[in-house]
Parts: sequence; C-alpha cells; structure tokens
Amino acid sequence: MANKITNKYNLPETLVNLAKSRDYSRGKSDRSITQLIDSPRVSILRMANDNKIEEDVTDTFWANLGSALHHITEKGADDNHIVEERLFLDIDDWTISGAIDVQKIEDDNSITVMDYKFTSVWAVKNPKLDWERQLNCYAYLVHKCKNKEIKELQVIAFLRDWNRNNAKRDQSYPQQQIIVVPVKLWSYDEQRDYLEDRVERHREAIQDYAFEKGMSDCTPEERWQREDTYAVKKKKNVRALKVFDSLEDAENFAKDKGDEYEVEERIGMPVRCVDNYCKVNTWCEQYQQWKQDNE
Repeated sequence: MANKITNKYNLPETLVNLAKSRDYSRGKSDRSITQLIDSPRVSILRMANDNKIEEDVTDTFWANLGSALHHITEKGADDNHIVEERLFLDIDDWTISGAIDVQKIEDDNSITVMDYKFTSVWAVKNPKLDWERQLNCYAYLVHKCKNKEIKELQVIAFLRDWNRNNAKRDQSYPQQQIIVVPVKLWSYDEQRDYLEDRVERHREAIQDYAFEKGMSDCTPEERWQREDTYAVKKKKNVRALKVFDSLEDAENFAKDKGDEYEVEERIGMPVRCVDNYCKVNTWCEQYQQWKQDNE
C-alpha cells in the first residue's frame, strides 16, 4: 500500500505499523470487482496519485478490523466452506478478479456466496445496491470459473453500532449483533451484461485519460449525491420546522404558517466528496468545480 499514513493524534506506533502493513492486492488483474463497481474516475485518480494520498491511522480502524476478521475466519474453513479465495476471469481482454470471503458448498453441490461486512444497523435496514452488485459479480466469477450453480447470496453483517436495549424495545431492530442479510440473485445474463458494461466504462475512461480527453464525471449515485431540499423555518432561526423535497410544497406550507416563516433552499451535497470519503477529491476537477460553484 503506497498511501502515506499520518498519526495526527499521536496514537501508539504499533497501530501506525499495522496500518502501513495492510497487504491488499487485486492480484494480476486489470480491476478487482470492488474497483469495477466503483467510479472509473475515482479508480484512475487513485492510481495516478497513489503516492500522494494521505490517510490518518484513525481512518484505517475498520479496514484493519476487517482484515483481522478475514485472517481469523480462515481458521473456520472446512470441507464445505471455501474461505478467502480469489478468482480470475477474462472479460473482453481484461482480467478481473474477486476475493470471495466464503463459498459454502451445498448438499446439491451448488454454491452459496457470502461476504463479511462491518456495517451499521441503518445499512442493514437500507441495504446498499453496491452489495447486490458486488455479490452478483462474485457469483458470476464462481459460475464461470468453477461451472457451479449459485444457490444464494448473503451478506454476513457485523453491526458495529448494535445496541442490546434497542433490540429489547423494538422487534424490528436487529435482534443480534451478527445477522445474515439475503441479497437478490440476478440471472447469469444480467450478471454478464453488468460486468461487460463496467469493463467497457472503465476501459473508455482509461483511454480518455491517456489521450487527455478528460474523464467522464462521477454519477450522482457514485458521489452519494443528496437532492436539494427546502426548509420552512421562522425568520432568523436556524432550525427548520419542516423540510420538503418540493419548493411548491414548502412555499404553500410557509404561507399557511404566516409571514414570520420563510423558505430556505438547502443545496444537496455530494457527500462522498465533501465529507472526504473520497481520498482523491484534491485532484478531481469535477469536485473542485462543484466546490467553486458552491462556496
């Protein structure tokens, strides 16, 4: 890992050494599955600026914990569970790879694909589409590389913010700290078409970057874009009485409340960029332009 690890809060050097020793590799492939489902712009900018990216040791905590979990679960492998296997597949002259946490061999010799995730209660109540994409890509790798049918896809979610008292009070709240989240299984045609489309999009981005044609922008979804909203509040107050997605609805509500109320437009933000989840926003013209336009 080429990222520069900082230690802004003077944590023990052992944690810094741990962060520096993270040994992720996509193997001899053009893209890993996790890279392939992500933005081509982000992928290219990471590669172009890898030795300039800084990451504080505090920001590596969950990644380190995830790595530790993977090492530990390797000890749980048996004749019916293949653990931590990386598979490779050529698609349109590109080699893609995916490291699959667990492949459970079912009684009928089909495979259930599982992926471990440290995540939040909110995330399992609102599953990410990227989980579905990632696991279906893994399923396609298993199917093509091993000629096996896929029975199920599952996320094994470790809930880092789980609260026992909330579980007691609310039956809709996860009742245990580790839960199995079923993931929608696509048809093989859908999986193939999605992978081929992603390979084409990433390849085109590389060509455009190489010939200085500029790169396609990240999509609103890739930027975790929040929509514009309209807050009704008392004049000179900060806190909103109610927030609307529609300007018309907000204006009608404010009018009914009286002259002391006003509508404030709140510009939707690309959360991934603004909150520094994206480590390459410093070199991203798309984000810098957004920042300039919204200062």
